[in-house]
Amino acid sequence: MRKKILRSMAAALIITSVASTTVFPVLADDDVNTLKNQKNTEQSELSQLENELSYVLVQIDNLEKQAASLTEEIETVNTQLSEAEEKQNQQYEDMKLRIKYMYEDRTASISDVFLSSADMSEVLNKTVYLQSVYTYDRDKLQEMADTAKEISDLKTKLDDDKKALDTAQTSLTEKQAALYTSIDSKKASIANYDSLIASAAEKAAAAVAAKQPATSSSSNNKAATTTVAAAKGDNATANRIVSLAYNYIGYNYVTGGASPSSGFDCSGLIYYVFGQAGVSVARTSSAQAAGGTRISSISEAQPGDVICYPGHVGIYIGNNMMIHAPVPGKQVTTINVYGLGMSITSIRRYW
Repeated sequence: MRKKILRSMAAALIITSVASTTVFPVLADDDVNTLKNQKNTEQSELSQLENELSYVLVQIDNLEKQAASLTEEIETVNTQLSEAEEKQNQQYEDMKLRIKYMYEDRTASISDVFLSSADMSEVLNKTVYLQSVYTYDRDKLQEMADTAKEISDLKTKLDDDKKALDTAQTSLTEKQAALYTSIDSKKASIANYDSLIASAAEKAAAAVAAKQPATSSSSNNKAATTTVAAAKGDNATANRIVSLAYNYIGYNYVTGGASPSSGFDCSGLIYYVFGQAGVSVARTSSAQAAGGTRISSISEAQPGDVICYPGHVGIYIGNNMMIHAPVPGKQVTTINVYGLGMSITSIRRYW
């Protein structure tokens, strides 16, 4: 009887021991699964934010193209308006000159018409001639005034369209910045989940392998590295690019602008400066970020390279600094390449 009691107690201890080694890993696995589900939710939200950012960047790129086209149209209309006003002024001066000859010099005055005419028929003919001159002047001046007003009205409309583009770009830029903040926050949260999951999994593994010798494995796989062939740099061209860029510090940011007369947006500054240095680049920031030769990191960048961000570009001038056209309401200026609150997506060399 005593032996049966002892055997029963031993069995109970064994069952208790087995239960203790089974329950805890299950709880740890549940923790891991819960954390993984929460991480998946965060990743889904991150994916949604990144899709929204991609759409915003496409809109920004389209706005750049529209603004560039609109700026060129405005410059053309300004030229046409100036020419129309000049012609109107010239027509007015010509009219005054004719009046002077007909009245002030009295060579073709009404009294001369009567005195020098042989008969009434000639009087009428000369009077009709004078009247036709007056009518011509009046009609011509009215025509020029109408043309000038038409061009002026078009300029006003284009200016209004430009303001609407500025407003749209400002809104998209603000939305872009908010999305970057949300994405960075979401990535940090996901990284934290990775840490929590690793910790929970480690506890589960430790519980399963309690009192067992730890094993370790090592991998001899080497991470693949991407190398980019060095560009055949023309330092003289690079120096000219930087020198030219410095000339436009202080110029106004203008949506779609790509010249000193109109102002610059970010890609417009690159387009104009590189063009002046004899280097051909695309007009929009997304296309500029896809051209040239890829430079692997900022430590490899040289003055004259293009620093690319999502929807933005600048000209590298060395010491982690660049020249760029920021946003509407600001001027072309220098800034640290890490001072925008955006990640560098690419560095391109065109020279």
